[in-house]
Amino acid sequence: MSQQKVTVRILDREYQFAASDDERASLLSAADQLDTTMRSIKGNNTTLGADKVAIMAALNISHEMMQLKQAHKKINQLTESLQNSINTK
Repeated sequence: MSQQKVTVRILDREYQFAASDDERASLLSAADQLDTTMRSIKGNNTTLGADKVAIMAALNISHEMMQLKQAHKKINQLTESLQNSINTK
Protein backbone atom coordinates (compact mmCIF):
# COMPACT_ATOMS: atom_id res chain seq x y z
CA MET A 1 0.00 0.00 0.00
CA SER A 2 1.59 3.28 -1.04
CA GLN A 3 1.56 6.39 1.10
CA GLN A 4 0.50 9.68 -0.45
CA LYS A 5 0.94 13.17 0.92
CA VAL A 6 -2.33 14.67 2.16
CA THR A 7 -2.68 18.34 3.01
CA VAL A 8 -5.42 19.49 5.37
CA ARG A 9 -6.36 22.98 6.49
CA ILE A 10 -7.37 23.54 10.10
CA LEU A 11 -8.04 27.05 11.41
CA ASP A 12 -6.38 28.52 8.33
CA ARG A 13 -3.16 26.55 8.84
CA GLU A 14 -1.99 23.76 6.57
CA TYR A 15 -0.76 20.41 7.85
CA GLN A 16 0.66 17.57 5.78
CA PHE A 17 0.34 13.88 6.53
CA ALA A 18 1.16 10.65 4.80
CA ALA A 19 -1.84 8.42 4.24
CA SER A 20 -2.70 5.38 2.19
CA ASP A 21 -5.34 5.67 -0.52
CA ASP A 22 -7.95 3.95 1.65
CA GLU A 23 -7.22 6.24 4.62
CA ARG A 24 -7.28 9.47 2.62
CA ALA A 25 -11.05 10.09 2.59
CA SER A 26 -11.52 9.42 6.30
CA LEU A 27 -8.50 11.58 7.18
CA LEU A 28 -9.90 14.47 5.14
CA SER A 29 -13.29 14.01 6.78
CA ALA A 30 -11.73 13.96 10.25
CA ALA A 31 -9.76 17.13 9.49
CA ASP A 32 -12.95 18.81 8.26
CA GLN A 33 -14.78 17.81 11.46
CA LEU A 34 -11.89 19.08 13.59
CA ASP A 35 -11.79 22.38 11.69
CA THR A 36 -15.54 22.82 12.13
CA THR A 37 -15.35 22.03 15.85
CA MET A 38 -12.40 24.37 16.38
CA ARG A 39 -14.07 27.20 14.45
CA SER A 40 -17.20 26.81 16.56
CA ILE A 41 -15.20 26.97 19.78
CA LYS A 42 -13.14 29.91 18.49
CA GLY A 43 -16.33 31.73 17.45
CA ASN A 44 -17.75 31.41 20.96
CA ASN A 45 -14.45 32.34 22.67
CA THR A 46 -12.63 34.84 20.48
CA THR A 47 -9.90 35.49 23.06
CA LEU A 48 -8.72 31.86 23.23
CA GLY A 49 -5.45 30.94 21.58
CA ALA A 50 -5.22 28.13 19.04
CA ASP A 51 -3.65 25.75 21.58
CA LYS A 52 -6.56 26.12 24.01
CA VAL A 53 -9.07 25.83 21.18
CA ALA A 54 -7.35 22.58 20.11
CA ILE A 55 -7.50 21.18 23.66
CA MET A 56 -11.18 22.05 23.99
CA ALA A 57 -11.91 20.48 20.59
CA ALA A 58 -10.00 17.33 21.58
CA LEU A 59 -11.98 17.09 24.82
CA ASN A 60 -15.29 17.59 23.00
CA ILE A 61 -14.46 14.96 20.37
CA SER A 62 -13.16 12.51 23.02
CA HIS A 63 -16.33 12.99 25.05
CA GLU A 64 -18.49 12.30 22.00
CA MET A 65 -16.45 9.17 21.27
CA MET A 66 -16.89 7.91 24.84
CA GLN A 67 -20.64 8.48 24.66
CA LEU A 68 -20.80 6.56 21.38
CA LYS A 69 -18.78 3.68 22.87
CA GLN A 70 -21.16 3.52 25.83
CA ALA A 71 -24.18 3.55 23.51
CA HIS A 72 -22.57 0.84 21.35
CA LYS A 73 -21.94 -1.31 24.44
CA LYS A 74 -25.54 -0.87 25.57
CA ILE A 75 -26.85 -1.82 22.12
CA ASN A 76 -24.64 -4.93 22.11
CA GLN A 77 -25.95 -5.92 25.56
CA LEU A 78 -29.56 -5.43 24.44
CA THR A 79 -28.91 -7.39 21.25
CA GLU A 80 -27.38 -10.24 23.24
CA SER A 81 -30.30 -10.20 25.67
CA LEU A 82 -32.82 -10.30 22.83
CA GLN A 83 -30.89 -13.09 21.11
CA ASN A 84 -30.88 -15.10 24.35
CA SER A 85 -34.65 -14.56 24.71
CA ILE A 86 -35.23 -15.75 21.18
CA ASN A 87 -33.02 -18.80 21.66
CA THR A 88 -34.81 -19.90 24.84
CA LYS A 89 -38.24 -19.91 23.18
